[in-house]
Amino acid sequence: MKQRVITGAIFTVVVLALVVPAYFYPVTVLLFTAIVTCFAIYELVKAVKLKAKEISPVMTFLGGALSFLPVITYLIGGSAVEGFTLYALTTLIYCFVTSMLPPIAKEDPEAIHSGLAQSLIIIYVSFPIASANTMALLIPNGWYYFMIGLFAPWISDVFAYFTGVCFGKHKIVPHISPKKTWEGCIGGAVFCSALTAVFFAFVMSSVIEVTVPFAAFVALAALFGFVLSVVSQLGDWIASSIKRLVGIKDYGKLMPGHGGVMDRFDSAFFTLPVALGLAFVMGMVA
Repeated sequence: MKQRVITGAIFTVVVLALVVPAYFYPVTVLLFTAIVTCFAIYELVKAVKLKAKEISPVMTFLGGALSFLPVITYLIGGSAVEGFTLYALTTLIYCFVTSMLPPIAKEDPEAIHSGLAQSLIIIYVSFPIASANTMALLIPNGWYYFMIGLFAPWISDVFAYFTGVCFGKHKIVPHISPKKTWEGCIGGAVFCSALTAVFFAFVMSSVIEVTVPFAAFVALAALFGFVLSVVSQLGDWIASSIKRLVGIKDYGKLMPGHGGVMDRFDSAFFTLPVALGLAFVMGMVA
């Protein structure tokens, strides 16, 4: 437990050191997203290759690099919609083409599975990373939304844990996470919703111009906070189910007591796209 706490504290300091400067210099977020992308793809490829051996690490890393296409839009003065559309269309074409290469290159009935698995890894990692890059570089006040998407899973996890310990009785997905309960899940969602509403009421309301009734503004924030918690927990379960499928305990050993990068960011990979959606919605109502 002591090692886990120390590692967690060091991890938090390192993350903050990488993302806080992006408030002043948005391009610095690229160092953080590049590190996460490289480690996440490496860990996923290593894990999935235990079942789908024809996955190409090179093609997968190239696909992950497409998450940085919004940077081009940033450099030429384009919009967030243009940047994310460029990423989405290019990645879909790339995944479609590369998923067909294994069965074409090798007469193996399992090859199509490897191609599809490779495409899923690319989308799994690049979609949230592209969302983070788009928020930080192309969304007005996007750093705030990026931080919401990044830290909402940790807030949800903390309150889900304590709520589950105090009140948890009914298991929710015992075949994936034996200790997770409905009570903990609901508690995490409620507290995440409440804290998101408070953050928007006292911080975001002073950052962006609110053109809708204040109560509606806060209620919308609370709704998104609830959704952030739900998808956060869904992301955790999906990552855990993949680990069980391939027969591993952790994705890596980078952080003693915590596993690898995927073990720490599995939930954020689901909340970052939701945070981008929140930024687009708030841009329409504020």
